[in-house]
Amino acid sequence: MGVDDLAAGNGGAVIGARARSMWSARGRQERLGLRLLLPVFGTVLVIATVPFILAVARALTSETGDFVGLGNFQRALANPQLLDAVAATGIYAAIVLPTEILLGLGLALLVHRTVKSAGLRAAIYVAAIVPIVIPQVAVGIVFRLVFVSDYGVLNLVLGKTGHDQILWLSVPALAMLSVATVDIWQWTPFVYLIMFAGLQTVSREAVEAAQVDGASSWAQFRHIELNYLRPLLLLVLFFRIADVLRVFDHVYVLTGGGPGSTTRFLSLYLYQVAFPFSDLGQASALAVIIMAVMTIFYTVISRFLPAERG
Repeated sequence: MGVDDLAAGNGGAVIGARARSMWSARGRQERLGLRLLLPVFGTVLVIATVPFILAVARALTSETGDFVGLGNFQRALANPQLLDAVAATGIYAAIVLPTEILLGLGLALLVHRTVKSAGLRAAIYVAAIVPIVIPQVAVGIVFRLVFVSDYGVLNLVLGKTGHDQILWLSVPALAMLSVATVDIWQWTPFVYLIMFAGLQTVSREAVEAAQVDGASSWAQFRHIELNYLRPLLLLVLFFRIADVLRVFDHVYVLTGGGPGSTTRFLSLYLYQVAFPFSDLGQASALAVIIMAVMTIFYTVISRFLPAERG
């Protein structure tokens, strides 16, 4: 064996030792990461997975505990009141989702392009967080003082201007707009925060080059900024749809689902089936169906998200 072969052999051994050391260190880091994440996974298992399993089991059994298969699912889907709840939820979503996304996006663009002071941006950031962190029950109580017919703020203002009182929470169309207004007030700031954060990732060089070429503000948004915001818009859409499906607190405080079934959305309908009517089997089946629909919807949306680059 020559000197070169011996050197090559020693070099290979050194490289192999280094590779084994790197893999060993990486393995230790992964094990440490798993140990750190174990409490989180355990919490998610207890809070989310276990109740879902119990809901599935309850959906497959009768009130006496007998196995009924898909019987509860059939009753849930055949209930004519479900269509009213789905229709009300669809109307509510059609009002709040486009409004919140357009307002939040517009506000984010306005602040991003016109407000240069770091202090003022921070103040706007804090002001946007406030509506989000207020409990929805408290929000519902406050807005009830605004919309209630007898002593509500809106009717007091209308009375001073010579107009008659308006039954904001008793007329179907006005009741829908009233509860939608509360949602828009509380969750438009959420959209603003996400969109504003996304705008901070836009390439400044690309924007400056577009401005030098004489691109308008609309062209700058359409061809540059929108490409950065598109994944965030999809995620915002998913989260807000999920919130619409579980909206409950402020609607229950303001209207209780009325007048009639105008604001009886899926969440309130599920609550009424489960508790006032004590049909936990049908309610559990409906909850499982909603969960399955949202899972499919998220799977579809995730296909439009950009793949992670290594």
